Amino acid sequence: MGSLCFHLPHEHDRRAAAARRRRRRTPRMATLRNLKIKTSTCKRIVKELRSYEKEVEKEAAKTADMKEKGADPYDLKQQENVLAESRMMVPDCHKRLEAALADLKATLAELKESNEQGAEIGEAESTITEVEAVVKPTED
Repeated sequence: MGSLCFHLPHEHDRRAAAARRRRRRTPRMATLRNLKIKTSTCKRIVKELRSYEKEVEKEAAKTADMKEKGADPYDLKQQENVLAESRMMVPDCHKRLEAALADLKATLAELKESNEQGAEIGEAESTITEVEAVVKPTED
């Protein structure tokens, strides 16, 4: 039992040294990982934006139908509130998408500057192209 205790400090030093070496390598892996996360974030927000736009269309059609059929004023007012809430989500989603896009571009530029390689870079570039196509029409 005594010899086991005697060897533990040495084992601990070896493990600590290995952990330090791994930490030195992690910035590269973390950066590619961050790029992948930011790419996924942009894709998710684009899906969210499209979902909100579809919801606005659906609620607008429902509101118009209720007006056409002469629905109860209270029910119509409630439906108009639902439509207004849906409409408010679109610009909010656009702002979040623009911020996520800027973040993704900055991370990609940083990686390119350090000559990183990987499939994540190509995926990020194609995502940037897709997101710019979605964001641009509202800027005009």
